[in-house]
Amino acid sequence: MKPHFELRRIRDFGEIISDSFDFFKHNIKALVKPLIVITGFFLLITVIAHIMMQMNTITVMEGIRSGDPSASQNSVVDIYKGMGYYYAGVLPLILGVYLVTYSYMAISLEKKDGNKPTLEEVWGYFKYYFLRSAGAFIITVILCVVGTVLCLLPGIYLGVVLSLLLPVIVFENGSFSYAFGKSFKLISGNWWLTFGVILVMVMVVGFSGSIASIPIALITSFNTFLNIDTAIVYPLIALLSTLMHAIILIGYSLVAVAVALCYFSFTEQKDGTSLLQRIDQLGKQGDDNSNLPTEQY
Repeated sequence: MKPHFELRRIRDFGEIISDSFDFFKHNIKALVKPLIVITGFFLLITVIAHIMMQMNTITVMEGIRSGDPSASQNSVVDIYKGMGYYYAGVLPLILGVYLVTYSYMAISLEKKDGNKPTLEEVWGYFKYYFLRSAGAFIITVILCVVGTVLCLLPGIYLGVVLSLLLPVIVFENGSFSYAFGKSFKLISGNWWLTFGVILVMVMVVGFSGSIASIPIALITSFNTFLNIDTAIVYPLIALLSTLMHAIILIGYSLVAVAVALCYFSFTEQKDGTSLLQRIDQLGKQGDDNSNLPTEQY
C-alpha cells in the first residue's frame, strides 16, 4: 500500500470506485491471508455444498436422459437441500469476509508507518467484534428479506442503509442501537451514491463469478450428452468450484472496501472527524502532521 493511504476523506462516486481498487490492489497480499485463514471453514462448507448441488444436477440430467422419473425426483429434492446448505455456508462466509476486511482497515488507520496489519492483529479485532457484528448481520438479513417479500423497494432501501452498520460497529466500536441510528444519519442525502457504488461493485463480483462458473456449467452440460466418467467430472467440478468461490471471496472483500470508503466519506461530510483530529494535534510537540489528510470544504 502507498504510505499513509487516506481512508478518512471526502470522495465522490468516481473516487470511491477507483480508490477501492487502489486500496485493494496495494493490500491484496496482506489481506488475502487473514481472509483465507479466518473464513476458511465457511469457505470449505460453501464449496462442498456447491459441489453437491452440481453432482445432484448431473444426476437429475442423467435420470431425465434414462427415463427414470423417480431418480430425477429424488435428486431435485437433494438439489434444494444442497441450496439450503449452500446459503447456510455462504451467509456466514460473507459476514466473515466483511468483518475481516473492516478489521484490516481499522488497524490500518492506526498504523502511521506504512506497515500492513498482521494476521494476529486482524484475528484479535475479528474476535472482539464477531458476536456484535453477527447479531447485526442477522437482523439486517431478516429486515431486508421481510422488506423484499412485502414490497421489493423497502428491502432494497434497507439493504443500502444497513450496509453501513458493520463499518460503524467496527470503526467506531459502536453498539447495535448506535450503529443503527448512525447508519440512517450518514445515508441521509447519500443513498443514491451508496446504491450506485454497491451496484457497480456487486456487478464486478457477479461478472467475475460468472466467468469462473462457465467451465462448471459446460462440464455439467457436456456430461449429459457425452456421459463422461464421474471419476473425471467430479474432481474437475471440485477444483473449478474452489477457484470460483476463491474469486468470489476476494470480490466480496472489494465490495466491503467500497462500502467502508462510503462510510469514511460520509463521516467526513457530517462529522469532520479528520479535521477534529488535526485540531487535537495542534500544539503537541514532536507530532508530524505531514501525513494528515487535506481539509475538505
